[in-house]
Amino acid sequence: MRRHLQELCSVFPPLHRVERARARSETGVDEVRVLTALRPERGWPRHWAWLPVRIDEDAEGGALHPLVPDRPLEGQVLLQPFEHPDVAQLPGDALRGALPADWFPPPRDELGRRCGLLCLFVYADLRQQQREGEAGEASLEEALRLALASGPLALRHAFTPLPPEDEAAARPGEGLSLVLAACQYPPQMLDVSPGAERDPARAGPGQAALARLLAFARGTPQGRATSLLLLAGDQIYADATGGLADGRNSVDRYARPYQQFKAGLVRHLPPSLARIVHAPDDHEIVDNWEPVADPAALGGQRRGPLVDAALAAAWAARWEAGEREGVHEHFWHRFDWRGAAFFIADARTEREPRHVARLNEAQMLGAAQRRAFEAWLAERADRPRFVLSGSLPLPRRRATREHPASALRSDAWDGYPASLHWLLGTLWAQRADNVVLLSGDEHRSGFVTAEIAPADGSGPAVRLTSIHSSGLYTPWPFAVTRPGDFAAPERFEFAGPGGQALRCTVSAWTDFPGDGFALLRCDAQGRRLELWFDRAARPLQAQQAVWPLPDGEFELGAGEP
Repeated sequence: MRRHLQELCSVFPPLHRVERARARSETGVDEVRVLTALRPERGWPRHWAWLPVRIDEDAEGGALHPLVPDRPLEGQVLLQPFEHPDVAQLPGDALRGALPADWFPPPRDELGRRCGLLCLFVYADLRQQQREGEAGEASLEEALRLALASGPLALRHAFTPLPPEDEAAARPGEGLSLVLAACQYPPQMLDVSPGAERDPARAGPGQAALARLLAFARGTPQGRATSLLLLAGDQIYADATGGLADGRNSVDRYARPYQQFKAGLVRHLPPSLARIVHAPDDHEIVDNWEPVADPAALGGQRRGPLVDAALAAAWAARWEAGEREGVHEHFWHRFDWRGAAFFIADARTEREPRHVARLNEAQMLGAAQRRAFEAWLAERADRPRFVLSGSLPLPRRRATREHPASALRSDAWDGYPASLHWLLGTLWAQRADNVVLLSGDEHRSGFVTAEIAPADGSGPAVRLTSIHSSGLYTPWPFAVTRPGDFAAPERFEFAGPGGQALRCTVSAWTDFPGDGFALLRCDAQGRRLELWFDRAARPLQAQQAVWPLPDGEFELGAGEP
């Protein structure tokens, strides 16, 4: 193999950040599963190449060096033959692989520098084939050295550290820090941001919040302690031009936008941000998508001509390198991470058709998802619990409060009263105190707290917090919900489990307008949650002399058994 590569090869890093997850193979081998993508212009490679490296970390991410600098690179690199994927897959699509965990060097060297493998791909160099009789210029050694010479910015996203055997486990004495973000309208021609991966001040409007997130994750102690990114919907805008110039086929409309988003600034997020999780929402299909009732259609509903292609693209573009619970139709899932429990709800693709006659019956979540949520809520009562939904659970719309039929025009949870009442009733019935609801579709940030109690005052209340993140980039003012549109503060009653009358009391909305992201931090005991909203006027970056006080503080912890 290596003799063949001496004569014709070139080496390039992948297109996307390398996501990784540790698992056991079917034969019991300890392995690391990886997820990335090839550069479309390069075609299919001959081999995966894994080069042991160390990284000198700094505020810009750090430079990469061979683990043994004075030894030939081709003697250090580990090669895997590239197996051509399914015939329907193209270079640039999500690419999954696996390698033995024992290929990785120890996580730190003797000086404490971070070590891992650099993911590269070896391609046939067709130019070399035309120079018959020549050799050396495109040997594997030279190709590897040329790849390393391309610089840290071209390579850092390919740095792959060995995940701990139980990466999701709580770290003794440490809390959990996570970022909540949503809604990245695609940057346009005037939003080009050269150098934004180095300096967020160089970013145009379309990349400004992502550049601040990158600077925060790489350049601050709080950012380097952040291990989880939750994307609450609209990672792409398949309908960015409102039909004027949107893609006319599934590749241009869905697959390519995911590919471009992952190849942008997010690929420079450091490995310390170990997990990215995404909940699809409407703009990844079409604005405010929901099925339409049609007795003549299959299943009694029309879903639209490109929905299946949209869902297939969203499934292929999921960020998890390892296995996820469920199959293609099953976007909701649950997982534990660093001492907390997460339920990623699918509040979009399982919606039932709505019309006046069945407004109070239509469900936002399917029956299997509702049963899974109820089971998860009971099984994870001993730790902080977070629920991610693209759509806003609370507060309700003012129009819905004043005219119940107006719920038909709401794309949020109050537009499906049966589902909202089921959610609140389930929290109350299980005494699930201090559950945190996370969402991101209204294009503005803020939060409310709420209490659910029997309407007659016969029992104690259950408390919850609803935190909403604005978009990373939402340039159109007409698409930003106004604070006055929220029914907050308010009280409303509904029929809970067994028909018991329950009352939900919602606090005033605490508003944080503007594009950005939210930072949440649980303390080591899982008792307190602190919240910060990043904004252009107050970025969460290292230049601040004093870290700002939290924008919100909330109780966490389990409810009554």
